[in-house]
Amino acid sequence: MVAHLVRLKLDLLRNTLRRSRAQTIGIVLGLLYGGFLVVALAVAVAALRGTLDSARALVTIGGSAGIILWTLLPLLAFGSDPTLDATRFATYAVPSRQLAIGLVLGALVGLPAIASMVLGVGVVVASSQTVWSTITALVAVPIGLLTAITVSRWISSLATGAVSSRRGRDITAIVGFVLLAVILPVSSFLGESAGDAEALVRSAAQVLAWTPLGWAWAAPGDVAAGELTLGLLRLGLAGVGLVAAMMLWDRAVRAEVQAPRGSARVRSKSAAAGDLGVLGRVPGTPAWAVGARVLTYWLRDPRYQVSLMMSPVAPLALLIPYYSSDLAWVPLLMGPLAAFLLSWSEHNATAYDSTAFWMHVGAGVPGRADRFGRLLPNVIVAVPVLAVYSIVGVWIAGRWDLLAGVVGLAVALLGAGYAVSSMMSIVLPYPVPKPGESPFQTPPGAVGMTLLAQTVSSIATVVVAAPVLVLGLLAWSGSTWAGLVALVVGIALGVAVAWFGVRLSAATYDRRAPDLLLALSE
Repeated sequence: MVAHLVRLKLDLLRNTLRRSRAQTIGIVLGLLYGGFLVVALAVAVAALRGTLDSARALVTIGGSAGIILWTLLPLLAFGSDPTLDATRFATYAVPSRQLAIGLVLGALVGLPAIASMVLGVGVVVASSQTVWSTITALVAVPIGLLTAITVSRWISSLATGAVSSRRGRDITAIVGFVLLAVILPVSSFLGESAGDAEALVRSAAQVLAWTPLGWAWAAPGDVAAGELTLGLLRLGLAGVGLVAAMMLWDRAVRAEVQAPRGSARVRSKSAAAGDLGVLGRVPGTPAWAVGARVLTYWLRDPRYQVSLMMSPVAPLALLIPYYSSDLAWVPLLMGPLAAFLLSWSEHNATAYDSTAFWMHVGAGVPGRADRFGRLLPNVIVAVPVLAVYSIVGVWIAGRWDLLAGVVGLAVALLGAGYAVSSMMSIVLPYPVPKPGESPFQTPPGAVGMTLLAQTVSSIATVVVAAPVLVLGLLAWSGSTWAGLVALVVGIALGVAVAWFGVRLSAATYDRRAPDLLLALSE
């Protein structure tokens, strides 16, 4: 059964390549995009073989970071693979233990796992100081990789269950803010104590080596240094950690198979007779009807809610380098970063409609109404967020003389992002989780296309706003006139570019609406 699940994953990926030429191109581009970086990083890791002390510290820290990335990136970036969702097998008589093992091994079939294996080869080479350290590395690296994948699957399962209810979403938000509040003082402390970077790295490696994150990665270095007993101890602990992670994952799989989750389990208030909700509270125009539909998604759809929570909160992360180092200019970017993220988040908005996009096509919604209507809720959120972050950033940095330039850059990025995103959501939509699926999932084979679309939209947004960025840099360097000019040019450029981009995307929408519906229905 385990081998059958792995073959199913291979068949799904093979069929994905055959079904869509666009997805095939996306996967190839993804391989070229990340392949060189991964190979270069693996070579750099292998080059540590000549310095045992550096290899022990950096491999332990890098391996621990890898487990953390495996756990967090599927939730924050690309999403977890829905073909590895245990609920899909709820109607089949598959033993939960075999299903759990099969889904973990199935996760090895994919670009992230292949990249991790390539880096693992570099770790083995770096650890090949002696015969016994090489043997230890050949055992420890697979244990570390399987632990990362297993923990990732378990955390994804817990996170998906958390956002399936209103209480779970509230708890998730509270935990996020608590973690943020803890990170800031910890980062400040680390920044103050980071005078000796080498000593800090070694101290961090020694601490991580005694945690489940670093057991597997520290063991080969211990054996290479002649500490055979310590290395075998950590290798044994790593094996126990993998078994514990598998037990937790097996328990989660059993719970999901016995009680599959779904959007139907989310309770909501029953609407009164004749109450159209948001639709009944906006002007009766096509653009506002589209905007009300998007607002309804924000209130009910976890896929939108995750993005809605992340974009306005992400600029707070800029306070970490501010408090942990002497980068006094970083808070000035809070307003522009918020503008970039909020407008950039619209670059694939149409894909979230899925087959429901037929309502727009069937009703003959004009392209101008569709494009402007989708941006209305975002504008309602963006205006106060930009104002608050711009003022707070200038206040923290103590540079009130740069307020005009910061606001101008934020408006320019917002307008440029709206223009680029409106066009990108039509010409290059990429697969997203279907309605009712976990917001942390992503369709198989979509990583390459996702990287391509996100990279193009990001670069295009920055390029369009580049003139105001240059003026902002001049204002920062001491040009007193540049700040006011940046404000005027930023507002004019942002409004003009957004208007032109939305109008151009509306014309493109009118021509490609049926083709877009076909692409979203595949």
